[in-house]
This record gives sequence, structure tokens and C-alpha cells, in this order.
Amino acid sequence: MTYSQNQSQQNGAALLISMIILLVMSVIILQGARSANLEVLIGNNSRHASEALMQAEDSAVSGEQMLELNYAGAPTGNYGGNDDDGVFIVGQIDVNTVDWDELNAQHETGDGTQREYIVEYVGPAAANGGSLSVGAGTASNTRYIYRVSGRGEAGNGGARVVQTIYAMAE
Repeated sequence: MTYSQNQSQQNGAALLISMIILLVMSVIILQGARSANLEVLIGNNSRHASEALMQAEDSAVSGEQMLELNYAGAPTGNYGGNDDDGVFIVGQIDVNTVDWDELNAQHETGDGTQREYIVEYVGPAAANGGSLSVGAGTASNTRYIYRVSGRGEAGNGGARVVQTIYAMAE
């Protein structure tokens, strides 16, 4: 058998096998690219969620600072739904369903950034127990309880709400 006879009997089998291998490799590469793209999307969503949570926590702290500066001692405000300071009586609003933009919940902090928080006055509570510190018993036993809700928005449109309970002595 000569070389030309052997070559004519192959009838393109090598070409068919190489095309099948190329097709399988292409499918594997495409699946790898899709998987990498999905990992990037998951990473971005996780980053956005973390940023929203950090903003919400920072907003709640800003609300607590506002309380400390403006409402020291017994509360004197007339808390209602039309207040301009974002302070309400507990139960007037649901922070998870309310439109934060219409509540005037945005407040500018000292660094020029916007923080969204809502403060709800819960009511007074008697402070039970004593203290081991020097001067125990000289402070008021009444604490005024507030619920502070901070909101943070993510770059992808998601939002997080963080709530804290804040107590102030008279």
C-alpha cells in the first residue's frame, strides 16, 4: 500500500475529530465565561448590600447624635407626622413601607453628606436597679426611650434599614 492509497482511505476522519474537539473546548470556555460573569454579579451585589448597611448604620448614629444635641432631658417636642425634624410618636409610621423622601427624613451632617433617619419617641421608662459608681442615686431614675431608624441605599437600588433603641436620662 502506498502513501496515496492510505491518504484516500481516511475520508476526512481527522478533520471530523478535530472539529468535535474544538466544539467541546468552545462549550467549556463559554461555560467558564458565564460562571465568571455570575461571580462578578454576586460580588457586586454583596458590595452594594454592605455599602447600604454601612450607610444605614451611619444614619442611625447621626439620628442618635441629633437626639443628644437637640433633645437632652425630658422631651418637649410635639411629635407628629408633619414635624420638620423627623421625630414621631412610635407607631405613627412604619419605617419599612413609608416613603422616606416625603417624610423629610434626610438630614445633612457636619461633613456635608446626607443621612436618612427617623426618630420615634417610645416614652418614659423607670430605671431599675442601682449603680456601683460614685454618686449613685443622684441621677434621675427616668429614662426617655427613642427608636432610631437609619436608612442606607445601595448603588443597585436596594436599601437597608437599621433600628436602634436609644435611652436618654432626664
